[in-house]
Amino acid sequence: MDKDRLQEYAYDDYKVVTNFETYDDAEQYARETGGEMIEVGFTDGSDNPMPNDTAKLMETRKPFRVGLDPMYEVIYSEDERFQEMAQNIVEDMKEKENDVAPEDWIADQNIATGDRIIVLRDGEVNTVTTRERIKFLMRGNLYEIGVKVPN
Repeated sequence: MDKDRLQEYAYDDYKVVTNFETYDDAEQYARETGGEMIEVGFTDGSDNPMPNDTAKLMETRKPFRVGLDPMYEVIYSEDERFQEMAQNIVEDMKEKENDVAPEDWIADQNIATGDRIIVLRDGEVNTVTTRERIKFLMRGNLYEIGVKVPN
């Protein structure tokens, strides 16, 4: 588990740790710290996570989900269609940008593989982005697994 990627949000009596790459990473962190796994949401433009189980992450064992207007469809990196769509995007970008290496952009090592998402609108690619940027880029809601740890 890459602990450098984790984000902490301090409250009066506890802190919430988020940004786990996998659900298993969150479980491991909870065991190691004696913390409690919780579901949180960054909703209504909030920068601080609040308890929110809208995405049912514990039921599906997913580290995060995004909530967007129903006109959008979100393809997550673990989705079977993601890899094929990403390859098509790279090929389209090469064509448009005269073979400038967009693979470097899509495969940016600073972005965890599991954090990448493709957003479709009317079946067409609207954007390729990350879980963190979705809050600001599309005013979406971000739901994450967090670990609540006493201060």
